[in-house]
Amino acid sequence: MKTLINTIKLAVGVLILAGLAVSCLPKQETMGDAGQTLVKLSPAGFKLIAVDAAAIPQYASAFEIRKDANNAAALNTPSIVILRKDDAILTKYNAAEGTSFIPLPSSLMNTSFVPAADGTITLNYAAGEFSKSMDYTIPNASIFDFTKQYALGYRIESVSGSGIIAKGGVDTIVVQVLAKNKYDGKYLLKGVHNRVPYNFPYKQIMEMHTTGASSVAFYWPAPDGPNSVGHPIGTGPDIVNDVSWYGAGIAPVVVFDPVTNLVTNVYNTGSATPITKFTGAGANSNKYDPATKTIYVTWNYNNNPLRVFTDTLSYIGPR
Repeated sequence: MKTLINTIKLAVGVLILAGLAVSCLPKQETMGDAGQTLVKLSPAGFKLIAVDAAAIPQYASAFEIRKDANNAAALNTPSIVILRKDDAILTKYNAAEGTSFIPLPSSLMNTSFVPAADGTITLNYAAGEFSKSMDYTIPNASIFDFTKQYALGYRIESVSGSGIIAKGGVDTIVVQVLAKNKYDGKYLLKGVHNRVPYNFPYKQIMEMHTTGASSVAFYWPAPDGPNSVGHPIGTGPDIVNDVSWYGAGIAPVVVFDPVTNLVTNVYNTGSATPITKFTGAGANSNKYDPATKTIYVTWNYNNNPLRVFTDTLSYIGPR
C-alpha cells in the first residue's frame, strides 16, 4: 500500500516574501520553472495497494494530484486539472513489465473522484489548494477473482491557466489493487519429495499467492524457477541448483482453517491429477504457525504414498 519534498534555495529577499505569503502552507513546494505551475502525480509510475481478502470495508490513499506553484500568486489562483482513467496505460505497462493487469471493475471499489462516462475526472483547485488525493474504498475484497491481477491507470490530461503538466513520467500512474490473506507472501521453501530418483531435498524462494479468503497457491518465481504456479523437485545433491519440476500441471493450493490455522485441504489447479493433503508416515504438522509465520504442509498426488512432498515454508516478507 512516499512523498518526496524538494527544497530549493532562493535569494534571501524572494525567500522572505514567499515565506510571508504562504507561511500557512508548509508542505507546498515552490518551483522555479520559468514562472510555470507544474502539475504532477505523487507517487508517479506505480503504486501497490494491498488489502485483506476479507468481507469488510477497507480504505486506502492511492496517489496525490499536486499543483506545485512557483509563487504565492500562482498558488492562490483557482485552476482546473483534468485527470483521465485510461486503460491503455495498463496495456502499455503490461507490455513493458510482463504483467497481466486488467482494470479493476467499478463494482469492486469506490473512488473519491468518480470518472465521467468518457473517463475524465475534473478537479477544481480553489485558491491556495495545492493537492488532492485519490482515495479508494474496497467494500468486500473477499469477492475478488483471485485468478486476476487488478489495476487502474490514470494520466493528467490538461491543466488550466498558466499551469503545465510536469515532464519526466510524473503524469501517469498504474495503481495495482491486490487482495491478500495472512498466508500470502514470499517464503523460503525447504522440503523433500519421496519419489526415487527425485528424492533429493530442495531449497527455493517461493511465493504463496492468495486464491481465496484462507487459501494460497505455490508460485515459483524467476530467476530460481519457471516463473509460474507449480512446485520444485530435487534432482541432485545441490539443494539450490539441482532442481526441476513436473510442470504447471502439478500446482498445489493449500487451504487453511482461518481460526485454527490448520491445513484443511490441498488440491491441484493445474490439471486433473488429484492432489490431497497427506497425513501418513513422515507427514509434518500441516499447519500455519502465526508466531513464526511458518507453513508446514505435506501433500501427495494420485493418492500415492510414494508421491509425497513434505514442505516447510519460512516467511521472508510480502511479495
